[in-house]
Amino acid sequence: MSEERITTHRSASGRNGFARWLMVVIPVALGLLFFVPTPYYVTRPGSAIELAPMIDVEGGEKDETGAFMLTTVRMGEANLAWYLYAQLSPDAELMEKELVVGKGESNEDFTRRELAVMDNSQKIAEAVAFRMAGYDVKVENQGVWVMGTVDNMPAKNVLKIGDVITSVDGKKMSRKEDLLGYLSEKRKGDSVEIEFTRDGKKQKQTLVLDQLPQSKNAGIGIRPEDKQEIIVPNRVTISSEGIGGPSAGLMMTLEIYDQLNTEMDLTRGYQIAGTGTISLDGTVGRIGGINHKIVAADKAGAEIFFAPQDDQGPISNYEEALATAKRIGTSMKVVPVRTVEDALVYLRSQPLKKS
Repeated sequence: MSEERITTHRSASGRNGFARWLMVVIPVALGLLFFVPTPYYVTRPGSAIELAPMIDVEGGEKDETGAFMLTTVRMGEANLAWYLYAQLSPDAELMEKELVVGKGESNEDFTRRELAVMDNSQKIAEAVAFRMAGYDVKVENQGVWVMGTVDNMPAKNVLKIGDVITSVDGKKMSRKEDLLGYLSEKRKGDSVEIEFTRDGKKQKQTLVLDQLPQSKNAGIGIRPEDKQEIIVPNRVTISSEGIGGPSAGLMMTLEIYDQLNTEMDLTRGYQIAGTGTISLDGTVGRIGGINHKIVAADKAGAEIFFAPQDDQGPISNYEEALATAKRIGTSMKVVPVRTVEDALVYLRSQPLKKS
């Protein structure tokens, strides 16, 4: 009998030891999974958001029986858990951090750039839509927009994302070509006086040029874009709710134009999603993460999806979108577009959806 009690006691002691071991191992494992960083960002399907509640055009009409929707991608720094998830899920993708946030940039820099690019995309969408509706639109070049700074270069600790360079050494800089052309005549060690605006206030700084990485030229080390003032005749209010990036340009253009165009409901009663940048000439450009946007649109019940038919990669955005649509077995129609006019031609050809 005493031997049986000893055996039982040892079994209980073993179970208690195992339980204590688990109490130590499980928190450590969870800590490793959720708090150990990786050199990656993870992207996955976001959402499809109706544009009519977000956009108001003065003098326009919201008579849509269907809806235009922008699509988003969820993105965040990948801990070990997200890294493992991305290895297993076809709807998650890893990207090296330096492809998302430039070397030496902070997450705040990335956010500022994405919101600035979204603001510019909105203005271009307004210009294209109003021109298509027959209105005069005024476009003025304001200077060179700083969309990023290069690590260990002169501009790094002086200029910020969103600054607008208006002159160098007293010479007006209306476009990025003006700046690049002027600096191409300079050498490493030369000084230049930069005049720029930040949050509406003018500032001046003197920078000493350095050799640009992977280049024979000297420069200040920025990612330049053209900053333009676009003036449309009617006020447009867009509540983008913190959504960043340029990829909603096409769909915002369609929504604004539909509110201006009182002759026809362009949605024809359908749920229409899509993506693509928009240029002032109406060209629709390539975007990233279109596979995730197809999944998001399908989950939201979209019936039509506009995808850029671009020539900027091994395969076009449209081909990427079509492959994902086939993989998930959606009935959503994926439509290739090179210009906003392509989208309009397709929509005008569609029969009214029967309710």
